[in-house]
Amino acid sequence: MEKLDGFVEQGTSDQLFAAKYLHGHVTFATAKCENIGKIYPHDIKFQVVHSLRDALVANELTPHKQELVLSMWDAINKH
Repeated sequence: MEKLDGFVEQGTSDQLFAAKYLHGHVTFATAKCENIGKIYPHDIKFQVVHSLRDALVANELTPHKQELVLSMWDAINKH
């Protein structure tokens, strides 16, 4: 979340959109994991990936926005 917050504070409008969009998915995934008693980082990441996949399948985002969101997701998960 700290990495996303950095984009919100200092990013471009595209980065701000992607960060807020991902923040929503991370928040949802965290709540879902807490409800089922799985609160480890890999569990949350698994839920975010599935949530993003569902959003992409449902065409929630334009191709440009998809690229922004997925690029940011990849960037914050490098390590």
